Amino acid sequence: MKKTVAYIDDSHLNLELIETVFKDDFEVLGFTSAEKFLSQFPKLSVAAILTDIHMPEMDGFALYEKIVTNPRYNGCPILFISSDDSDNAKIKSLELGAVDFISRFTGPEELTLRVKSKILFFEKHRSIIEFGELRLNLTEIKAFLNNTEVPLTFIELKMLCQVLRNYPDFVSKESIVENVWKTSHVTDANIYSHVFNLNSKLSKWDHEIITEKGKGIKLVKK
Repeated sequence: MKKTVAYIDDSHLNLELIETVFKDDFEVLGFTSAEKFLSQFPKLSVAAILTDIHMPEMDGFALYEKIVTNPRYNGCPILFISSDDSDNAKIKSLELGAVDFISRFTGPEELTLRVKSKILFFEKHRSIIEFGELRLNLTEIKAFLNNTEVPLTFIELKMLCQVLRNYPDFVSKESIVENVWKTSHVTDANIYSHVFNLNSKLSKWDHEIITEKGKGIKLVKK
């Protein structure tokens, strides 16, 4: 499944170019103004946000500050893409906290790889994971479903993170053992027991974890 990125640029031509460059790797949600993006932002679930700098009414720098102060912002990477590759533009971008500044003249392959690498780093290190009505806070070791806290154990939380990060694919037993328990002395029965507990505690969720011998576990919609 392709990850979704948002791209904000007042130029329709630039939007079309980015969609063409990313067509094999990402779904692109294009917006022709910062205002249009912000009106939809609370409803969006994106892996990265890319924005032009020089736009009428609200420029990319002002948009960045609006995004990071929004309570719905999950910390995903924000990157500036601009033909203004002056030192001032680059420095201000990085001083604000953007994870990258990319010249509009960067080649398609490098552009795609740079966005992919920023998303990968974020997903490995992020402390908040959201999946529909489910929200995990890895810093506080808490889970919330429809804004109600669900009492998960540390092991259950780590297992849930594994299936969310690998959705919609299977997570192998070897990967679960390595990333959750960090020991080889874990049986299938032990894993299945934790899966049962997770599904019980999240019974009101519209997804569940299934097991399949030889493949591992994965998340599916009920």
